[in-house]
Amino acid sequence: MAKKQLSLTKLSVPIFWDLLSKYLTIIINTAMVSHYSNSLVGAMGAGNLIADLFITIFSFLSVGCSVVIAQAIGARDLVLARKVIHQSLFLNALLGFICAVFIVWQGELLLRLANIPEEKLQDGIIYLRMLGICLFFDALGIVLAAIIRVYNMAYWVMFIGFLMDIIVIIGNFYALHFTQSELLGVGLSNLVARFVAVAALLIILFYKLKIHLKIQEMIRLEKAVVKKVLNIGGFSAGENLLWIVQYFIAFSFVAKLGSNNDSVQTIYFQISMLIMLIGQAISIANEIIVGKLVGAKYQNIAYKHAWNALYLSVIASAVVAVLNFVFKDFTMGLLDLKPELRELMLPLFTLSIFLEISRTFNIVMVNALRASGDAKFPFFSGLVFMMGVSLPVGYVLCFHFGLGILGVWIGFCADEFLRGFVNAYRWKSKKWQGKALV
Repeated sequence: MAKKQLSLTKLSVPIFWDLLSKYLTIIINTAMVSHYSNSLVGAMGAGNLIADLFITIFSFLSVGCSVVIAQAIGARDLVLARKVIHQSLFLNALLGFICAVFIVWQGELLLRLANIPEEKLQDGIIYLRMLGICLFFDALGIVLAAIIRVYNMAYWVMFIGFLMDIIVIIGNFYALHFTQSELLGVGLSNLVARFVAVAALLIILFYKLKIHLKIQEMIRLEKAVVKKVLNIGGFSAGENLLWIVQYFIAFSFVAKLGSNNDSVQTIYFQISMLIMLIGQAISIANEIIVGKLVGAKYQNIAYKHAWNALYLSVIASAVVAVLNFVFKDFTMGLLDLKPELRELMLPLFTLSIFLEISRTFNIVMVNALRASGDAKFPFFSGLVFMMGVSLPVGYVLCFHFGLGILGVWIGFCADEFLRGFVNAYRWKSKKWQGKALV
């Protein structure tokens, strides 16, 4: 079993393309609507941010579900794996439904809290309500994708991700050029894409994995099973929310520097997220493999595997970050940036080499610790370094040393490097051993 599960590359590749397809969905929506109307893009922006926040809130169950199932498969406890699948799907469906109802009901209030301009409010409400309905299908899709990946069928998830993108492109094109529906049509095409994706994932669950869902098993929640999932997922959600809060506060620092800095921050943040995808893919693949190894009691193999995954991911991220630096002029030209924006962005390309290596170093170690059952430690290390290092360092360098936006990003780099070092030390100490959930 150990040898069978140690195919990090085969698992990482489809996960990378799946993550990329989700990233492309955002780009496709923005680009197609931008080409149609710049005003409508502004109405979309706040809605996308609100939807992303809600996705973060209920995606934590998928992390806990994935880790517990991986450990259960490693321990050959198929009964536990089945219970986790049923109960995680029910809980996320319920949470997704509640989030969807809240957004549809209070969409206008949320947009007003986001200070969306009055002239864009009505379009924003229509789009956000459609995204709210999409959240129910997102809630199901996130858990289903996590389950299918754990059962070594990540390629199917990848294909479905690209199928979604194709449906979104066709739907958006038809809505924007052959109807008058505008953002309502864009929202509908995204809704149809998610419905098709969830249906396809369920077909794979039923016919490829031979897992047939029973309503009675889904609604019969067991305290011990839910506790295992929340033990991982709860701290994972807490860490993700800390990350969002950190970036929100850091963005407010940059906003004080003026609109040019704000534009550079928004653009380069998306570039940085794109670079990070390869490290994320390897870390998720490693999480699944380490979870299975820990469940099978192959602690030493899991220990060595995490280090191998770390070396591979750091090298891969370094190559991507260096390429990003080499092609910086091409990238800025492609974005048609003004000279003053290029001047502000240029130092970030250099810093990104160190930032992306540090970030990958950190996320691989965090996911390995989670997979072992030791999810509490990464949460508290995140609390200390994000709030105690990243933001204070960024603020001081930005305003007191006059480094501006570069100072804020140096703060991010300091956090990721130090947190990665601490989490790696935790892994090296082997204190995570004995925290398995099965």
